[in-house]
This record gives sequence, structure tokens and C-alpha cells, in this order.
Amino acid sequence: MTSQPSRRKMFAGAAIISLAVAGAFAAPSVFPTGLTISKAGVQPGYVVFASPDGFAYAIDVKGQIAAKWAAPEPNSVMGYTRPMANGNLLARTGPLKLPTAAAEAGGGYGESTAVPSVVEFNQEGKLVWKYTDDVRGLHHDEERMANGNTILVCSQDIKRPEISKRALKDDCLIEVDPKGKVVWEWQTADHFNELNLDETAKAEIMNAYGTAVKTVPDSAFDWAHMNAASPIPENTGNTDPRFKAGNIVVSYRHLSTIAVVDKESKKIVWTAIGTTLGQHNTHMIAGGLPGAGHILVFDNGNNDVNRNPRHMQSRPNSRVVEINPLDNKIVWEYNAEKSDRPMWTFVSHYISSAERQPNGNTLICEGSNGRIFEVTPAGQIVWEFINPYSKLNGKITDNTVFRASKVAESWLKAKK
Repeated sequence: MTSQPSRRKMFAGAAIISLAVAGAFAAPSVFPTGLTISKAGVQPGYVVFASPDGFAYAIDVKGQIAAKWAAPEPNSVMGYTRPMANGNLLARTGPLKLPTAAAEAGGGYGESTAVPSVVEFNQEGKLVWKYTDDVRGLHHDEERMANGNTILVCSQDIKRPEISKRALKDDCLIEVDPKGKVVWEWQTADHFNELNLDETAKAEIMNAYGTAVKTVPDSAFDWAHMNAASPIPENTGNTDPRFKAGNIVVSYRHLSTIAVVDKESKKIVWTAIGTTLGQHNTHMIAGGLPGAGHILVFDNGNNDVNRNPRHMQSRPNSRVVEINPLDNKIVWEYNAEKSDRPMWTFVSHYISSAERQPNGNTLICEGSNGRIFEVTPAGQIVWEFINPYSKLNGKITDNTVFRASKVAESWLKAKK
């Protein structure tokens, strides 16, 4: 007998095949929400994520709210929010009044919407640190580094006629110290020739992907779309200098490329091209976890044909892959068939994440459907939660989740 959650995903897969919009799949008023699967073997802890309703949540293994946080400043709204090792949270924030483009789209501060600030706040909701950038747009990702600084994904509109006839919305990285000073920065366009683009892809970029960006005359176009940046952690077991601690794993969605930036030389020293398609949440598994030193990726399986200079074909399913960077081989993969379900019942063509757990399980966020679940190495689903904390965007119920992380039970402070 097929369970209700299974039927839900079957309907979702059918919608993909009929080219329906992925973000419209989640319909909390119709399908079950909250805890839908709970079995023995789940990693203890709390799942932390930000939701379209404007709050961040910590959910226990029973599917109950253990903590809930609003934006730490008045008249502001949060985007992606992540738990930190020190017990605080790091979030992208902006003014309550949305930028015109975001407001007209009926959304909020989604992954791609540039925001002016990144903030750190404690579990009591008190602001403890803030960085605001008046020059660059902050988008997608932020992470506290081992040295106490913060790495931020950003973008600037620049003109580089040797790369494109149009202005580029060019992705950058900045490292900011606790006082808000930029102590290191990196611009993608400066390393264009290190991305191993073939002549066809270079021609597409030179011509701004043809008609893809002509709706706004003379606007800069998002040619590479960096959606993740994560410093390589200590003690991963890698001795190859390309993967030394502090180098940065980055993801370029439009190029279907994962790269490693050498922090000292600023060179791109490693790439995986076409191994994944339109991927998100690329990062190296930390030391002490199963798979340490490998790169874990949510492989969405989709790349807009109008923003895909490598001309790769989309798939009707997503997967999570673990890559050994020494030989670029996939050493572990999760797809729906691993859970004895049809391949196309696991799909999120944008956003989403995957995170290795201490017990060897993997926490997966199927972001476009607001589905967060945990699988064993063999693919058994031991826990599943469908985000019920939604927002109505026009006539579409939005319960999407950009990323989800699990923290130890000791991370969450007792309520006073």
C-alpha cells in the first residue's frame, strides 16, 4: 500500500514530467504536514531551518517546535538562517519592505535576493553582530570561519567586455572580521579562464545567453550564479594541498560546476564539471564524520536551458551525491530508488541541501517541497517532516525551505 507521503511525491513527480512549476508542488492544505515518518535509527538532535512565514525553527525528532525565532531587529525580515557552533544563529536580513522585484514576484528574501545585511543573534533573539554592505549584494550563503571571521557570498555589477557584451552580475566572496572589516575578497570574473569553459560556453556568455536577459534592457546578467561557499574544515584527512583547511568549496549553478578556491593564491585549483546539474549546498564533510574529506552535494538535476552555457540536459529527478575529490568519483548516492520509490518521486529543481550525520545517516532538505528527511547509508528513510509553516504567495502556498541543518541536543539552550 502506498502511504500518503509517497502519493504526495508521486504527484510531485508527475507534475515535473508535465513541466509544472516545481515550487507549486507543496500544498499543505491538501497533503500531510509535520512529522510523517519516524523510525528507529534517527540521529538525535534538532533540525533548524528558516521558513517562508518569516521565522526560523528548531524541530525535535517528534516533529514538535523546540524553539522559534523572529528577525532580531524591528521592521526586518530574515532569509536563510543557519545554526552556529557557538549556539547562536547567522541569518541574512533586510528591511520589512521588500525590494520592488521581490515584492512583485510575491515572495520574500529568497536565496537569490540580494540583502544588505547578515546578522548573528543568540537563542534569546538578541542581536550580537551585524555586517552591512553598501557596495555588494549579499546572497545565498554565509558561514562563520574557524578564525572567527565570516565568509559571505556576494555579487557586483561589473563590465568586462572581454567576457560579455553585457554587464555581468558577477559573484564575489568576502571575508569579514568581527569588526566588520573586509580582510579578503575574491571576484569570479578575475578567474574566468580557470573555469575550463569550452568555446561554445564562452560564446554563450559573450552573447549573454541570447534572449535570456533581454527583458530588462542593459541589465547585468547572472552568468554563473554562485549559490554556496564553504571553507574546508580542519582534520578532513586530506593531504592534497588543494584541499587544505581554509580553502573554499564553491558552487556555480548555471555552469553546473563545483570549484575549490585556494585561499592564499586565489586560484581555482580544482573543479568538478558536469558531475552535478544545477547543484546546491556543496561542502566538504568535516573530520570525525563518515565520509570526511569528501564533497557532499544536493544535485538538483535542473538547469534552466536559457541560463546554461554548457547546454546540459535536465533530469526529472534529484539526488544527493558524495564525491571523492581526489579522483572526482561518486562514492555514494541517494535517489528515490534507494528508498524503493520511483526515481522521479524525489525532486527539487532549486534550493535544497544535504548534511552528513554522526551516525552515518544523511539529512536531506528537498527544498521546493518543504520536505526534510533523514536516510541511512542504504537509503532507508527513518525520519520525514513536511514543513507546515507556510506563506501564501498569491494563490500558491509556499512552504519551501532553502536548507536544513541538524544540531546536537546539547546545542539548544533550556528555556528560562
